[in-house]
Amino acid sequence: MKMDSCRKCGIEMDVNQTCSVCREPIKFKCKKCHYFTDEQIHSTCKLVDMNYKQPVFDVI
Repeated sequence: MKMDSCRKCGIEMDVNQTCSVCREPIKFKCKKCHYFTDEQIHSTCKLVDMNYKQPVFDVI
């Protein structure tokens, strides 16, 4: 998902956050007015992320 320009001032946006699963951009920030976009959720990636469980190690 690509964000070309800011809705407030028209300046190019930078990637502010990427998806933890597929590494695609999901949140952007304006270089000029520092406007942040809403997070663009990938439904398939979100399901994978929610079902991920880190291994549990026994403490000795």
